[in-house]
Amino acid sequence: MHCSRIRNLLPLPAILAYALLSGPLGAQSSPPIPRLVHAGTHYQLLVDGKPFLMLGGQAHNSSASNPKDLEPVWRSLTAMHANTAEVPIYWELIEPEPGHFDFHLIDSIIQGARSHGLRLVLLWFGTWKNGEMTYTPSWVKENPAEYFRVRNELGQPMQIISPFCNAAREADAKAFAAVMQHIKSVDESARTVIMMQVENETGLLGTDRDYSPQATQQYQSQVPQELMTYLQEHRGRLMPALEKAWAASHYATSGTWDTVFGDLAPEAFSAWYVARYVNSVAAAGKAQYPLPMYCNNWLAGPGAARAGDWPSGGPTIHVLDIWKAAAPSIDILAPDIYIPEFIETSAEFRRPDNPLFVPETAFVPGFASYVFPTLAEFNGIGFSPFGIDFAVGADGKLNAQGQALAENYALLQPLLPLIEKYQYTSKLFSIVQGVDNANVINLGHELAAVVSYTQGPGFPPAVPDTYREPRAGGIIIELAPDDYIVAGSGFRVDFRNLKGPARSPEFLSIDRGTFNGTEWQAEQRLNGDELHVNLLRRPGILRVRLYNVK
Repeated sequence: MHCSRIRNLLPLPAILAYALLSGPLGAQSSPPIPRLVHAGTHYQLLVDGKPFLMLGGQAHNSSASNPKDLEPVWRSLTAMHANTAEVPIYWELIEPEPGHFDFHLIDSIIQGARSHGLRLVLLWFGTWKNGEMTYTPSWVKENPAEYFRVRNELGQPMQIISPFCNAAREADAKAFAAVMQHIKSVDESARTVIMMQVENETGLLGTDRDYSPQATQQYQSQVPQELMTYLQEHRGRLMPALEKAWAASHYATSGTWDTVFGDLAPEAFSAWYVARYVNSVAAAGKAQYPLPMYCNNWLAGPGAARAGDWPSGGPTIHVLDIWKAAAPSIDILAPDIYIPEFIETSAEFRRPDNPLFVPETAFVPGFASYVFPTLAEFNGIGFSPFGIDFAVGADGKLNAQGQALAENYALLQPLLPLIEKYQYTSKLFSIVQGVDNANVINLGHELAAVVSYTQGPGFPPAVPDTYREPRAGGIIIELAPDDYIVAGSGFRVDFRNLKGPARSPEFLSIDRGTFNGTEWQAEQRLNGDELHVNLLRRPGILRVRLYNVK
């Protein structure tokens, strides 16, 4: 569903009240469908009328073509304490002949997730998958005259539907609308499906723009006034690459794509028309069943020299603003993060008009702890490693990457209501082990947390491999200026006063425990030799109360 636009003056708790009041008649007995709401720059995904944070995992691309192939997916996700499954659905199998739809795979996916207590994000593999058209039906592939393709600079047809092909756009939109209508008919009351991905890693792989005659005519025409108006309204607040390109034209208020955007013109042009195409598909689906919808993004990563090395026109950081202007039916633009710069990428995609959602990331031990900054530092709505199908081996045990993720998800499960409560309050702090031996977190109140990953002085730091080795991670939550939750594994925390005499506050108490909702349940008082905030060898949740002697 499209984001509900609420006045900036509303406080975050008012989101829930608004969502409940704006629900359909009968909402008291049947909770509203999932929705993404926001007050100002504060976003929440509401499921059954309550905030919901996704601890997810995504199946491999081909796992949903046979219900039996999904059994390892359900088994792995439940073993890892996930609450959400991301599963693809395929245009080519859903509409094998024009106008004839087969939804039995969708039904089996929904039933499988529901029977395992999981929420579901369905991924629509339609016109685009990884910058190409491989999931379009055979009747689209075999009819290039009607469903014409992108052409490269040499005039050669590529394995990509042209974003200027109205017939393809209308067929995709019709199919997606039928899918959404069916999901509504079988799932509206249960609300297993909470979000939809529209297409997959859109854009043009292998060329910076479409050089077909239809596209070239548009490229040589004026930039649409709708986009120029958006740029002028957001001048000075655009992403750096787009701002720089437009500034080089002296902030032209009209002109051709080359005139306005210079070297960025082919990618900007592709972004506008790919986004308009995708927006049409999303809008058709929302007209039937308005679940939240997002587009994922193949990042312009290391070694990629020019647009086309990544799918040109997809919602990369260079052209994110163009997508915001062109695709209002898309609620979230979400990065697929497989590069080491996870934190930097998350910071770029978390914007006042775009909450952070990580629908794909590397399913490796070294990335498992990035769930903590996703939810805490960036107030994200979800985190989902890709390719989790066989996390549980034939021996019934989790493999290394599954174990790393399971440890963090199990730790986070009882904390989710508390994290939902404290997002956007500056009272959540994340911990992820980097290459340094320790890092300092300023907690405010003239207090710092010094996080260390070794037993103490004289012990060398254990620097994890970026991908293969698990890294320490966790979260600190401020309940009060002298009352903190510290949760995670692989680290210890020392508190330091930042003003006055160089000394540490004393511990009033340290308890190991858990939460029931937002209610603390102490399980063990730590004192004597254990009077330390030490989670180096045993993961857990600690409540730490401090005091200073006056």
